[in-house]
Amino acid sequence: MGISLADLDRWDPGSIRGVATATSNRAIHFRDVAHNQGAIIAKLEWEGASKEAAVARAQAISNSLLKHADECDQAARDVASAASEVESVKSEWTRIQRMADRWGITIDIATSSLSSFHSTDPEQEAENERHLQIVHDAIVDLLRRADSADQHLAKAVGNATSEMTDGDSAESPVAPDPIQKRNQIDAFRRTFGRDPVTVSDWETAAALDPHSYNPKNKGVEANIVVARITPVPGQGVVRTNLFIPSKDVWAPALELPPFDNDHLLPYDNNVGDNRGFSPYTGPEDSRVAIYTDFENGIIVARQNPSVNADTGQVRAGTPDVSAVQQSNGAVLLRYNAADPFSPGGEAPAKAIPFSVNGTLGISPGVDGPRVGGEVTTFPALEIYGDRGGTTTPLLQSWPSLTDDASGPMLGLLPHKAVGDGTVITSFNSVIPQFEPPQLGPVHSPHSVPIAPPMSIVPPGNFTPFGPATGGEAPVIRTFTPLQGTEFLPSP
Repeated sequence: MGISLADLDRWDPGSIRGVATATSNRAIHFRDVAHNQGAIIAKLEWEGASKEAAVARAQAISNSLLKHADECDQAARDVASAASEVESVKSEWTRIQRMADRWGITIDIATSSLSSFHSTDPEQEAENERHLQIVHDAIVDLLRRADSADQHLAKAVGNATSEMTDGDSAESPVAPDPIQKRNQIDAFRRTFGRDPVTVSDWETAAALDPHSYNPKNKGVEANIVVARITPVPGQGVVRTNLFIPSKDVWAPALELPPFDNDHLLPYDNNVGDNRGFSPYTGPEDSRVAIYTDFENGIIVARQNPSVNADTGQVRAGTPDVSAVQQSNGAVLLRYNAADPFSPGGEAPAKAIPFSVNGTLGISPGVDGPRVGGEVTTFPALEIYGDRGGTTTPLLQSWPSLTDDASGPMLGLLPHKAVGDGTVITSFNSVIPQFEPPQLGPVHSPHSVPIAPPMSIVPPGNFTPFGPATGGEAPVIRTFTPLQGTEFLPSP
């Protein structure tokens, strides 16, 4: 039996997110237990076979606890994803109700029936019938989506409930599916020559795996580019996601006027990511995902496939990404990614730029990384830091102008500052402007500045990323910003 309007009305996304939070907290708890046990074992002072046996047993228990924590994290991500689907369905239900109210249509939730006032005017009655049909079709489509979301939710909550009582089922933190796990291992091995072991390894393995597992992408792979950086141990993985919040968005159509009868408007509908902020999303759940792995010394940027809802075509664009790194480990990224269905291709869209583009800085610190930059006002941006078994939101920025289908039309040209602005400015060199000495006689006294004026010089020579397959990944240029005091004589 499918979801009814009454069922839909009772759905509470907040309680669903509560399950995700509880499962995530369980993961944190088991990691703490594993780490505390490791600290205790490290303090053992006796030697011999008995100590070796105790250490081996403790390590096996720790590994089991960490594996269970990883499984809880995956379950939490699945539940959070299902909660986002429910929120989207509820939002659409609210929109339909408002539309019905505007047209004088009554929706009987108990019987799932529609009614409106009868008009003696034939034209008005025909208009009423048309409005009824629009609302009816919208509800049918919504209930179909609700059924799909309910199935996803049931599976996700079932897995989460199982993980709350059983910690010995899955084998990897991000890929319980054997095929997905094998693909991630292969992708990681091609880059590092070994299998993933740590949590950071598995996160990067997931980002490096180009396969699409969401049915909407029809098996079309993501395009991935990578570059090497100098590792900064202890800073974990910084996950940057750029995603479209709505179900779909308008995109300029490839067809030029005059349009045929089936395509009256100069745009197509591209499928969005249909979600809100979530620290549990995977690398396939955004339009562009950039993973900065400070532990393994690599940055992975991927552009996931775009789906044209009108034509059914699926195509993946290729992101243009480059970076520099300071000697203190801070990284400055430039990215530019365009709709692969853009008229004339991606290159013109990137050049205008009518694209998702910006500059982001990530600066390691004792308390974890800080981030800041300048980005297009659309789409949504979220950045999370994963280190020491804990995920910390570093930046969340919602589209500034609109988050509906018109988002790309209105939000891809203007930019906005996000996060900690000092992260970007820390990459600038401050260089004095030395003036040439004055020639000829000086007939009157004049003031002499104590210090010359300074010029602010942004970093140059960004290193472009290269393909994830074939050859060695480019190594990001490392530099130290110059400061004006270095050029001035000692007092």
